Amino acid sequence: MELIYKIEFNSTNFYYKHIIDDLIEQSGVNATTKFYEDLILLVCNDEAEKIESLFKILEQKLPLSIFLGESGVIEKFDFDSFKEIEDKDVKVNLALLTNDEIIKTIEENHIDFGNDLAVIKKGRVSRIDTHNGLKDFFMPSTKLREQFESNGYEVKLLITDINKISELFEISQKDLQLLCSIERPLVKLKFKLLKNANKEYSNTRFIYAKIPDDKETLLFANALKNEGINNILYAADDIYQDGLKVTYNDNQNIIIHGEKGLFPKYEYKLNRKVININDYFDEYGCVYKACIDQFYKKMTPTIGVYFSYKSDESAIKINLPNMGIKDVIHIPNVINCIDNCMEDIKSIDENTAKLVDNYKAKFPLYFEKEFRDTDSDGFESILNLLAYTLGMRDYKEFEDTALLYNAKSGIQIDMYVVKVDGKNYLDYRRIIQSIMSYKMAGVEDTMLAFSFYESLSSFIKDNVEKINSELKAKDLILCGDLFGNSILLSKIKKEITNLNILIPKEYPLDY
Repeated sequence: MELIYKIEFNSTNFYYKHIIDDLIEQSGVNATTKFYEDLILLVCNDEAEKIESLFKILEQKLPLSIFLGESGVIEKFDFDSFKEIEDKDVKVNLALLTNDEIIKTIEENHIDFGNDLAVIKKGRVSRIDTHNGLKDFFMPSTKLREQFESNGYEVKLLITDINKISELFEISQKDLQLLCSIERPLVKLKFKLLKNANKEYSNTRFIYAKIPDDKETLLFANALKNEGINNILYAADDIYQDGLKVTYNDNQNIIIHGEKGLFPKYEYKLNRKVININDYFDEYGCVYKACIDQFYKKMTPTIGVYFSYKSDESAIKINLPNMGIKDVIHIPNVINCIDNCMEDIKSIDENTAKLVDNYKAKFPLYFEKEFRDTDSDGFESILNLLAYTLGMRDYKEFEDTALLYNAKSGIQIDMYVVKVDGKNYLDYRRIIQSIMSYKMAGVEDTMLAFSFYESLSSFIKDNVEKINSELKAKDLILCGDLFGNSILLSKIKKEITNLNILIPKEYPLDY
C-alpha cells in the first residue's frame, strides 16, 4: 500500500525532517521523507497495519512546531515538477527537547543546584550558565524586577511546571501549543485578574513567558519544580541569540522578533549560509525588500506597510518592478522631549494651545515625573510621548493597556497626513492632541489605547486604497513588529478584503 502524507512546514531548516526520519526508523516502516520549500512529504509503501502503527507513533511523539501548517493525505504528487531542498548540514542553536529527550536528560543528569536554590529562596539572584549564555534568575519581586528593567533588561518568565500554568494566567489552547512547540518560543501571556497584584512579575498584566529550551535550563527548571517553584523570573544579560517572540492570527503563527533556532541557516534564495538575523536583513537593505523576495514578488507591483516600534524607516511603501521601492507616507522621527511635544501640539491652533494648558492643569501629576528619554525612533518615540501624557511608563505599557480593552470597537483617533519638505508624514501631533481631548472628556485609558491601534488600521486601509486606485496591486505586505499587536492585525485583516495580505512565515516581522 502506498500513502502520501503532506505536512506544510514554513521553514527550510531541516531539524523537523530529521525528527520525522528518526521516528520512521524507530517504527521499522518502509517510509521516507522528502523536503521541499514549505512542504514535507511522508511517502509510505508498506502494509496498512504498519503504516497505521507509524502514524500512531507520530501522533504520540512528533512535537509541535511554530512552522507547522495544514497536513493530510493526498492522492498524488507530481514529483518531477518539484525539486527537493538539499541539506546543507547547517546546525542551528536549537535543542530538540522532545518528550523522550526530556525524560532521558532528567534521568541521566544529576546536577546539584542546592546553592542556587538556597540563594533564590532568600530573595536574591542566581546566575546560571545556559547553552545560550548567562541568565539571572530570581523569585517574583517588584524591587528586583525594577532594578533589572532600570538597567535596560527585559524581565521574562520561565515556566517550570506547565501543568500549573492556568493558576497564574488566562491561557488559551493556542498559547499552550506555541509554548510547547519544539522551538520553545516566548509567548505573551495575560495574568489572571488577582495575580501580579503588587506588580512583582510585570509592570502590566502581561509578560513574555517560555518553558525550558536547553539542557541546562531544563535541569534547573526541574530542580525548581521539585521545590514547588512553578515559575521564576529571569533576565538575560549575556546571551548569544535572542529568543523568538511569537504570536498568531487565525491563519498562521507569526514571529515578531528573535533569531534563536532560526540562524545560522542556509538561505536558498541567496544561495549562501546566513549567520544571523542582521546578516539576513542587511543583505536586502530593508525588511520590506526581504519580504518581497520571500513571497516572490520582485516582478509584481505590491504595497508594503513597514511599521516598526524601533526603526526610523517606518512607512507605507510601494514596490514597482524595474523601478524599485518608494516610500509614500513616512512615520516621523520626533524629538524625544515632552516639552517639545507639547509645543508642537500648541502650534496647531489656538484651541490646541488651550487644550495643553487645561490638560496639564487637570493631570498635573503626569507631568511631575521625569520623561525617560530613551533616544528612540519612529513609533516608539511617538508612543513613549503619548504614554507619558497618559501617566504611563512607556510604549510597552501603552500596548498592554490596549490589550485589556474588552469591547469590539473604540473611538476615532485623528490620524492625518501632513506634507513637510515635499514628503508625506503621519501627523503625530494630531494623534496625541486627539487622545488628550478624549482623556479630558473622561474616556478610559484602555479605550484610548485600543482606539489608537484601531484608528491606525483605518489609516492604513484608507491610504492603501488611495494608493491602489492607481497602482492596481493585488498584494499587501505587512511587516515590522507593530503588526505583532493583535488589535492592529485583526482589524486590518477584517477591513482590507480586496487585497491578498502577506505576512512573513519563515522570518521575523522585524529586527
